[in-house]
Amino acid sequence: MEINRADSKDKAKHGRAGVSRRTFIKLSGLAGAAVTASYAFRKYALAATPTSESPGSEFPQVEGVVSEQLIPTSCLNCATRCATRVRVTNGRAVKITGNPLSQVSEGENCARAHVGLQVLYDPGRFTLPLKRTNPVKGRDIDPGWTAIPWEQALDEVSERLKTLRDSGQPHRLVVFHGLNTTSGEDVIQRFATAYGTPNVISDAGFDNEADKSGQWLADGNYTQSAYDLPRTNYILAFGASILESYKPLARSLRMWGKIRRERPNRAKVVVIDPRYSVTALRSDQWLPINPGTEGALAMAIASVIISENLYDIGYIENWTYGFDEYKALALDIKYSPESVAAVTGIPTDTIRQLAREFAQTKPAIAWRGRGATSWPNGSYTSYAIFCLNALVGSIDVPGGVIYQENPPYRSMPDVTEDDIARAGKAQPIIDLRKTARFPAAEVVSNQAADSILEGKPYPIEIAIGINSNFNMLAPGADRWDRALATVPYYVHIAPFPGEMAEFADIILPACTFMEEWGYDHSPPGSGFAEVRIKQPVVAPLYGTKSVANITFELARRQEGTIAQSFTGIGNDAEGFVQYRTSSLAPWEEFRKQGVWVGPAYEYYKYGRIFLTPTKKFEFRSGNLQTLLLRAGQSTGGVATLPHYEEPEFLGDPVNYPLALLPYQPLMSVENGSQNYPWAQEMFLVMHGQGWNNFAELNRHTARDLGIRDGDAVWVESPYGKIRAKARVFEGLHPGVVAIATGQGHYAYGQWQTGIGINPNEIIGTDYDSLSGQAVFFNTRVRVYRA
Repeated sequence: MEINRADSKDKAKHGRAGVSRRTFIKLSGLAGAAVTASYAFRKYALAATPTSESPGSEFPQVEGVVSEQLIPTSCLNCATRCATRVRVTNGRAVKITGNPLSQVSEGENCARAHVGLQVLYDPGRFTLPLKRTNPVKGRDIDPGWTAIPWEQALDEVSERLKTLRDSGQPHRLVVFHGLNTTSGEDVIQRFATAYGTPNVISDAGFDNEADKSGQWLADGNYTQSAYDLPRTNYILAFGASILESYKPLARSLRMWGKIRRERPNRAKVVVIDPRYSVTALRSDQWLPINPGTEGALAMAIASVIISENLYDIGYIENWTYGFDEYKALALDIKYSPESVAAVTGIPTDTIRQLAREFAQTKPAIAWRGRGATSWPNGSYTSYAIFCLNALVGSIDVPGGVIYQENPPYRSMPDVTEDDIARAGKAQPIIDLRKTARFPAAEVVSNQAADSILEGKPYPIEIAIGINSNFNMLAPGADRWDRALATVPYYVHIAPFPGEMAEFADIILPACTFMEEWGYDHSPPGSGFAEVRIKQPVVAPLYGTKSVANITFELARRQEGTIAQSFTGIGNDAEGFVQYRTSSLAPWEEFRKQGVWVGPAYEYYKYGRIFLTPTKKFEFRSGNLQTLLLRAGQSTGGVATLPHYEEPEFLGDPVNYPLALLPYQPLMSVENGSQNYPWAQEMFLVMHGQGWNNFAELNRHTARDLGIRDGDAVWVESPYGKIRAKARVFEGLHPGVVAIATGQGHYAYGQWQTGIGINPNEIIGTDYDSLSGQAVFFNTRVRVYRA
């Protein structure tokens, strides 16, 4: 099954693509977020705005008196961190818009930004520090919270940290962090370094680490790729949900309008994905590939381009290494279009069409995402797809892959370390990064749970979770429940309850991003650098404190070298932001503008962008060869070349005939909570549905299983089963069942508890062999009526 926009207008008109254009515009937030938000605001207004009697409301209304401000700040409902402006009336935040000075998103933001009001005024927020009185920990076990003063909470945490460090075991502290400000992450890392623990575990290992390692194999840059979207003419999107979840999202949405509606030469977009995503809906051609075979398709496209001499000879000869070996491999019979058609389910003629169009419609981009790379073979698939860009000369050119410039923040002085810190940091990291098991990994988030459970390489005595909710996010989520239950002392820092917070001994209530000081910048995407301020639009409600201020407080209480490491850098969150951004712009100007934009992007920097042994783009990875030799592993055969490896599934195909495909929808908020009526109201754009998620099935598959749209069904894997409502439609590969993530919360929230299901609860635990990326798509399931 394939949808080609050129010959499917009648099908789309009659709704066979799964959603009408009218519904899409109304609900998606790409063009109509304001319509839905205004409806949801009327329906759930009290959820977004406190009354004058609400706790923390410091600005009671006075009849006839109106004060209004427009305060620049930035969003934190996803990692894009868009520049925003918040309208504050009589001390209450009432509206969020884009900052017109931002060039990354050109003054626009996505529908998630508006939800910031409900993040700020979430009635379920923590208001005071809490202490656990029930020593038994587990899901559905009452912690027996009791409120305690801030001073007592900080003193208790500080004493625990000091005792552990004085025993010479600072490495037995682990710090987990989810979505935080850039400045917050800088402060967290500085504290951990000064304290002496190597164990700082971010949630990045649940996202796109295999994407990053694939680029590192080729050009030495371990980073998310940046694409010059507004100038490209052709996109091959391999499992990339560009208009739903790929960051920087708001920029992609804005640039999509440019390349599809605002240019005389409209860019062509081909989406290769088993699921008919929002990106596929707005593309020219959708190819529902067999799950996990994107690497084979990439190599077949290379085979056609090379065999027909369509590659960029000048670029290949001057700026690449290992092309002859790559060429020989690509021309092997296993990568012929005929052979790969049998593997991928993509017809031979279509493979040739893609290759010729990609090579001849310059500039072109081969764009990879989690759908293609969150597999055990993810790094090699990422490498194979990324190499297509070099093959046609789309490296650091207008409309091709670009190399993100980093903001020139003012440097911080070196951390002051003592012997305890140096000895602690020399210990192995519990997530096993940079070991023989995960040789290229920068973080292996999901491994941390197993290491804690096994007590290897050493027991963990204290854990601190900062705006994290790994219990919901991780495959094999129950492992995190069991791991946190074994940690003797767990501190949770966040604005609101969550599944991870249920295991805490102490909760320190953080303020939201609408109440804190910070600096931020987007993930790679624009090329040029841009920094956004975060500044309080209202005073912190309930006396909550920002993550940065809590960290400064804890550092001061530790005294010695830790306290010394936090002197001279601003002394608190606001001062730290002022210190670090002083190299960019005068403070008052930065506060007023809210945005600093760097110089225009410079292309063709071939002399300095390649961080490889040869200082060229490498079709045979010298970086990987070095790592494998160091680990005593073989470098022969295809070990250092881009190639396809058949995906390894968890569950036998006889008993579990379908592949489970979890996906992140546009309105899944990334702060660990979904307790926001506006986000819930338009949760599933493709289905025009909110307040739920579904077990989505192809209609032919559903028919064979005797399942009708709306039926209650069980989705069962070798690791458990969940009950869901069936959604039957055309937009899926017949061999998969898709479930949106973001629902299935159980810990708190009247607008999220008991709503929908969490597919991660029945996904097995597996990893990409090089990057340690958690694998989400190789678990097999069966579906049957409940």
